[in-house]
Formats: sequence, C-alpha cells, structure tokens
Amino acid sequence: MLGYTQEELAEGICSLPTMSRIENGERLPTKENAELLLQRLGYSDMLVDSYADEDALILNDLKYKIRQAIILEQPAKIGPLLEEFEKIADLNNKSVKQFVMLCRTIPLGFGADTLEVLEEAMRLTCPRYRPDKLPKLLTFEEIILVNNIAICYYGKGKPDVAIKMFYSLKTYYENNEVNMEERLRTQPMVLYNLSKCLGASKRYDECVEICDLGIQLARESGKCNCLDRMFYNRAYVLLNRDKPGDREEAKKYAELALHTAAALARDALAAHYKQFIDKNFPE
Repeated sequence: MLGYTQEELAEGICSLPTMSRIENGERLPTKENAELLLQRLGYSDMLVDSYADEDALILNDLKYKIRQAIILEQPAKIGPLLEEFEKIADLNNKSVKQFVMLCRTIPLGFGADTLEVLEEAMRLTCPRYRPDKLPKLLTFEEIILVNNIAICYYGKGKPDVAIKMFYSLKTYYENNEVNMEERLRTQPMVLYNLSKCLGASKRYDECVEICDLGIQLARESGKCNCLDRMFYNRAYVLLNRDKPGDREEAKKYAELALHTAAALARDALAAHYKQFIDKNFPE
C-alpha cells in the first residue's frame, strides 16, 4: 500500500521471514526492532513495545502530533487532530479518556472550570491524587496534567501551591528515569513555568537559578521552544532584583530573548521583548 516491499522495510533490521511473521501478527517485534521499523514507516518511535494493528499505529502518530502541538502552544492544530483520534480510539479506556479531556481544555485557558476538568482527568489514573502530594510515578500525560493544574492554581491566586507542584515535577525529572525525548519535550516547559511563578512571587534568586537550568538544558539539547522566554524571565528578574551588575546582565538577556524570538519568527514575543528593552534601556 505504501509502495515498498517487506524486504526494503526489513533490510538491516530483521530477516524477511521475521518481518513476514511480524506483519501477519504471528510474532511481536523486539522494542528496538519496533522503533527502527516505525522510523522507516515515518511514525513516532516513542517507547513502543508492540502494535496490534494499523489503527494502533495511526493513533500513536496522532497522539504524538497532538502532544507536540500542546508543547509548542499551537492550539489551532489540536482540534482537527483530536477529532481524527476520537474516531479511532476506545473512549472507554481510562488513559484515552484522560488524554482527550486534557486536550479539550487547551483552548479554554486556565480558569476554574479548566482546573476542575484537569483534576477529574488526573484522578482517572491517580484516584488518590492531591495537589500537595503527587504520585511517585507519572505518565507523560500526567506530567502535562500536573503542569497545567499548577498553572490553574497560580491563576486562582495560589502561587505557593503552583510553585510546590512545579518543584515536585522538577524533582521528578531529577530522581526518575524519563524517556529522553519526553524529557526534552516537557522539562523546559516545566522549568519555564516554575521560573515565571517564582519571578512573579519575587523569589528572584530561585528564579535566576531555574532560568539558568532551563537555558543550559536548551543549549545542550538544541530544544529551543522555551529559550527566548527563559532569557526574558531572567532579564525581568535581574532588573527587579537590582543587585550590582544585574542591570547590565538584564540588558544582555533581554537582547538574547529578542534575537532568539526573531530567529524563531515569534513576532508577537519579539515585539514584547523590544518594548521591554526600549522602556528599560533607552540608552
């Protein structure tokens, strides 16, 4: 159907008889083989042990694209992808239902109604969830749920609850095995949101430390989605902290934020950073 043979797909990965048995459902591929075969098929290879049928492949790919749109803050892409996902998925499955509930809240913002839905979604798989005591193990969707719940609590005027939740996620990344691709996709988001809450709460030294972690992670990984905002948060906090040398550093990081946003074609953010520079550094 896709225009190539079993032999072309299997070359260098497994034997042709093995490929045939895998395709016919007579044998499950190893994790490594599954990942390599999926790469050749053009699908995401995220920690897949096996797939039962073509629908499972399509669902995994749709889920990957939806999660990318969430992380990259592209809500307009989520609706059509989610519609495709719901046509195929088993909506009685708890994890599927949780994923759909999470996705449906994205266009709604982070108000009280969203918080209620997010916490209901969290309890589908973590019935003993409490905002002050997170589960010891989290799925990738649960990490995003906690992140968004924390944002909602911050919006409700409960910054201490939000900051504690973000710090719990930070500790989770440090103390648990997390798939590297997932870590690089979600950890910068968590660090950015934590730095924003700390800065707004005037916990300036902590904010600078978290910004530095986020900036280092972006530089080491090449994942730049939050980099301009980390630069800006650092500039904003240094300007407000106003220790010796902070003003000069603030200008430097504000300019880095502007140039990074411009390079990433984030025009609205670039304009905001330029306004910040013009206002605070007229010289």
